[in-house]
Amino acid sequence: MIPSTAPPIRGTRRAPVRGKNVAHTLLLLGIVAAPAVHAQASPPAGGTGSTATTTIDTIVISRQDVFPEEAAAGNIIYRLGNGLHGTTQPWVIRRELLLGPGTPYDSLLAAESERNLRRLGLFRRVRVDSTRVDGRLALNVRTRDAWSLQPRFTGRLAADGTLTGTFGVTEINLAGSGNAMRVWYVRETDRDGMDLRLTSNRLASTRLAANATWLNLSDRDVLAWYLSSPFRALSDRSAFYYEGRDFRGRIPQYVRHNPDDLQTIEWRRRAQIHRLTGAIAPVANPREVFRIGATLEVRHEEHLRIEHPGVNLDSLDATVPDSVYGLIGVYAEWRRARFERVERFNGFSEEDQDLSDRVWVSFKLAHERLGYRSTGIGTRLLLSSGRRAGPAILKGALDGGGLFNSAGLDSGYVFGTGTAAVRETERNTTFLQASAGIQERPRPGSEHDIGFQVLPRLWGPHAFVGTRTMRATLEHRSYLVDNFYNLFGLGVGAFVDYGGAWYPDQDRRLGGNVGITVFGGSPLSSFAQVTNLNIGYRFGGGIGDSERSRWAFSAGGGLRF
Repeated sequence: MIPSTAPPIRGTRRAPVRGKNVAHTLLLLGIVAAPAVHAQASPPAGGTGSTATTTIDTIVISRQDVFPEEAAAGNIIYRLGNGLHGTTQPWVIRRELLLGPGTPYDSLLAAESERNLRRLGLFRRVRVDSTRVDGRLALNVRTRDAWSLQPRFTGRLAADGTLTGTFGVTEINLAGSGNAMRVWYVRETDRDGMDLRLTSNRLASTRLAANATWLNLSDRDVLAWYLSSPFRALSDRSAFYYEGRDFRGRIPQYVRHNPDDLQTIEWRRRAQIHRLTGAIAPVANPREVFRIGATLEVRHEEHLRIEHPGVNLDSLDATVPDSVYGLIGVYAEWRRARFERVERFNGFSEEDQDLSDRVWVSFKLAHERLGYRSTGIGTRLLLSSGRRAGPAILKGALDGGGLFNSAGLDSGYVFGTGTAAVRETERNTTFLQASAGIQERPRPGSEHDIGFQVLPRLWGPHAFVGTRTMRATLEHRSYLVDNFYNLFGLGVGAFVDYGGAWYPDQDRRLGGNVGITVFGGSPLSSFAQVTNLNIGYRFGGGIGDSERSRWAFSAGGGLRF
């Protein structure tokens, strides 16, 4: 099926005739339907949330470089930065707008255009609203570029001394074209190697998006490619997606342990996967969408279990034989749009919090005639919603699925999470998040594996492993300085984490930590996330950690809520 979340919704420029049709449709909907929720807390000036009768005469695009001109004039570093950065081209901005000359101004479409431009990841700040030029109505688009040539240093240091992270460079806006490339060295808990990627949001200025990725890691070699004509706006009526993946390598599975030891089974996997999805939207407007789609998937896959790691290939047990099989699926999605634009939330940059009401349901058929050992039906249901309640933002999601055959449930999972974020003042935000999940007979290596990069943050890698999990965190962040010398921001906070993972035939293994954090982030970035230095006290028990100090520290990317 298509990815676990719906494909990104991005804006696309509308031709004048089509724009009139969309506007007339919205006008009729506004007459016969009750008012819907606003697309964001404060609609841009000049609109009321319904289609206006005033027609846009022109588009005024005001582009600003990374550093303000007045600041760069007296600072050689800022001038050098602006010189190295290619300002986003006007046509990159124009093609993402949902409004244009000859179309009526609508504040909902203006708000969605603004979100679409932010979603490109090219800008620090975007505003789309209306203005008057010589008595005529103009669509006023103002952007400030983010720094696009980004060194990548996202190291995380675990309490047991394990260092992981990515180190390299990413250019997200090649020559101001909106295309991206990256060259990273990746060091994970169990592997390291190179990660290379090329991405085009608009392949040759068409509606097509494409990317290609090569992961050349110590225990695996992965090629992935993607070509699509996605839903770029809530009002788009059709889309298609093709993705392919070639995997050759090993997968570690952490299954059982003695009181202080972790048992590992290694699998050798070879797989090539092709997935094609097409979708249409019978209902498509800025307030509400309903989409249905179908997926065809073909897999060539083999799993080999290594009974004793390090032995020669003669000792391999072919658990899943070399086989080719197919999958047919259908899905439906309903969404009522609701967004909040926030700052000093996950980071120093502004971001859009998606609080939409959403229902996603899918069915997959794995039939004997398509190469499976037995016929099975796979299902998935995803529910999510969010609200603004005074100073708080509330979000929740429930995701569950399973594969059923003649013997009943073959494999399945249920996972739920809830988040409450309270903005006490402009510079203080408190987060409370809790989640829990259950798996039944998951694929090797996909069991819950938490600690270090997944809460609780002061525990080492693989500290808690199993098919049952629960975790929660309470974190307060104070954003002290937003823009120190126009280069970085700084803040402090405090946290309490608690959680664990275990197998159903074991006692629950849980642990937690309490501590303080210092975090920083760049106001030049288009992505809202901070980097943390954490120190605190651990309690409870994780695998292999009983003899280690209760005081610990870690460093790395901050949590995103």
